[in-house]
Amino acid sequence: MKTISSLHNETIKLIAGLIQKAPLRKKSDVFVVEGKRELQLAHMGGFKIDTVFCCPVLFTSTSLEKWCANNLGTINIVLVTENVYEKISYRKKTEGIIALVKKKTFDLDSILFKNPNPLILVVENVEKPGNIGAMLRTADASNIDCLLVADPKTDMYNPNVIRSSVGGFFTVPIGVGTNKDILRFLKQNHITAFAACLQNSSSYEKIDFSIPAAVVVGTESTGLSTFWTKESKSNIKIPMLGILDSMNVSVAAAILIFEAIRQRNFYRDIKGI
Repeated sequence: MKTISSLHNETIKLIAGLIQKAPLRKKSDVFVVEGKRELQLAHMGGFKIDTVFCCPVLFTSTSLEKWCANNLGTINIVLVTENVYEKISYRKKTEGIIALVKKKTFDLDSILFKNPNPLILVVENVEKPGNIGAMLRTADASNIDCLLVADPKTDMYNPNVIRSSVGGFFTVPIGVGTNKDILRFLKQNHITAFAACLQNSSSYEKIDFSIPAAVVVGTESTGLSTFWTKESKSNIKIPMLGILDSMNVSVAAAILIFEAIRQRNFYRDIKGI
């Protein structure tokens, strides 16, 4: 196996650039994934592992080639020294393994629903990568059908999205498009949109989520655009009991999604399904 020991190696510069620079990520057909668990989930999720970079001092498995072959579907491995690994590691000294992974396109047309009564989360204009990652984590935990990102203001391959999703980036079907694209997709699949919005809204527990439904959330600073408040069946809100009038968007999304699941389980139980 080849070993890279120089911090000035062009491949190492590329990896560091992909972590730090959005324009470079946009142009590249690969992105950086770090850690055993995340890489395994990427492979399981159909992402192609391009090249693995491993620091033997930090990697704990006994056979690197065997582990990569069994868990990542590749033996295209480059060894790196500890100081080089520190340069390309986003999380610093985590398990000693990083890889360049081939990007996927997040086409709406690629999303197929196995569930005849889908429940999905739509996220409009969210800027903070950590919030996108947290909502992907919620999407996995709740086992909803997909997460759709409308008019994104953040790079979906930002390392913060991937890291904060704790693997949800690879386990949840993702679609990206304009507001109009996503609304068209919902209508084509007979999915009813419910907009999280304070104005002219009903409390979330009064909404019937037992139908094919999309919970639509927006930014914490400006909320949803009028596009969604006009196009949705109902505006919904989480009543605020304190002084503040809002909460973190990822927390709000989790509350709404799990209320929808609670209702669906309830109706399923009373119908004896």
